[in-house]
Amino acid sequence: MITISNKKHWLIEQAAKRPNDRAILTEQSFVSYQKFFEASNLTANYLLTLNIKKNDHVGILCRHTYDFFVLVNALWFIGAIPVPLNSRKTTNEIENEIHLADINFLIVDETISSQFSEINFINKIQIKLENVFKSQIIKSIFPNLPFSILNCSLIMFTSGSTGNPKAVVHTFQSLYESIQALDSFAQLSSGDIWLASLPLYHIGGFMILCRSLLSGSLVVFPASPKFEDINQTIKQSDPTHISLVPTTLDRLLKENVSPSKNLKYVFLGGSPSQTELITEAIKKSWPIVKVYGSTETCSMITALHPDEIKPKPNSVGKLLGKNKIKIMNESENDLGEVAVFSKSLFKEYYNDLPTTNNKLKNSWYRTGDFGRIDNEGYLYIESRRDDLIISGGENITSYEVELAIKKHPFVKDVFVFALQDKKWGQIVCAAIVSETISEDVIKDFLKEKIASYKIPKRFFIINEIPRNEMGKANRAELLKQLKLS
Repeated sequence: MITISNKKHWLIEQAAKRPNDRAILTEQSFVSYQKFFEASNLTANYLLTLNIKKNDHVGILCRHTYDFFVLVNALWFIGAIPVPLNSRKTTNEIENEIHLADINFLIVDETISSQFSEINFINKIQIKLENVFKSQIIKSIFPNLPFSILNCSLIMFTSGSTGNPKAVVHTFQSLYESIQALDSFAQLSSGDIWLASLPLYHIGGFMILCRSLLSGSLVVFPASPKFEDINQTIKQSDPTHISLVPTTLDRLLKENVSPSKNLKYVFLGGSPSQTELITEAIKKSWPIVKVYGSTETCSMITALHPDEIKPKPNSVGKLLGKNKIKIMNESENDLGEVAVFSKSLFKEYYNDLPTTNNKLKNSWYRTGDFGRIDNEGYLYIESRRDDLIISGGENITSYEVELAIKKHPFVKDVFVFALQDKKWGQIVCAAIVSETISEDVIKDFLKEKIASYKIPKRFFIINEIPRNEMGKANRAELLKQLKLS
């Protein structure tokens, strides 16, 4: 149950209500809500000395630690807007996002600062919170903390259908309404234990932290979101709620990891979920909840309860809370574009009015996904955005990968596509027209152009890519030629 009044910052309210309750569990120790507040308040005072102020856009490059959430709350206390950045991206990609989001300050975790030494930004701040907490110079003064539920709370990047990154703007209200909707499904409790099992720069990972904060429960930080650390933390901390991508679930099953009796839900999303994988997990008593959502919808908007998976294995469930959904431009087989109406929807794409107006029409968000709703109200997603590949929980646009490959002087033509994969959900593949290039050469070339997880796992060197009169690649014909269909 959510009991926050939304008249003060959420952490201030929880620290006042349950000062001695456990808020965070790190590798080192438990942190109470009062200690969490004090750390965030002290950090806010330190950031103020660096001239960070209300409405500033502040990029965050941080490890998967409690420090990230301290920084977010410190910025909220000031009235500044956190912009979490993907630390797996290249320097060039990060610099582009700094520009696109009009970032005023960039905070870099000192322990990983060496990998971002080439980032050229005047207001780059290297920070080690441990030193801030020990500082005798910074005094913990309780500032006049601005708060409004309608204020901007977050700018988060996501891959767009054009291949260009889009900066999604959320308010405190959209975050709050998302959690309220989930509460109607999962009956959140202060006794819950959430595992921070997804990257914090993705909406799925970020919202884990917000759910625990608003419900007054405990969030456990593994050493990293890598499988080995998640596996170890599951065994040690006995969480009640876990969010996973199919890749991680598959490895848990292969290594015969058993769910604890304390586990209530495993929210499974991030890529197209495989029926066989889910069936196997349920047989082994994993309480799987299939979910559907996006950065724009502030994470999940539908959920399929474990008891509903057997009769509705291909569905992504019913709507959470008061969310609404409709199918646009239905065809004869009832398929059409999925549109969402919800109080958890994003406010806008930052500094991109044309795309905002194209996607948000009369308060309905057109997802670009195609699906149907059955006569019992269950949603089915039949196809994703044509150029979006979801591999291991990471969103990758084929358009962006194609642009990078085309920069090689020996590439005449290229088409990037996805293939289903048991381990990754989907893998990136590239068909390349070239007389002289090799797979190793193009891989080495791409290492300097795009993040490693975007580099195709399979390459096909061919003579010609079949295209129609409009220049669009004929995917079906290509797969036939490659003997993949």
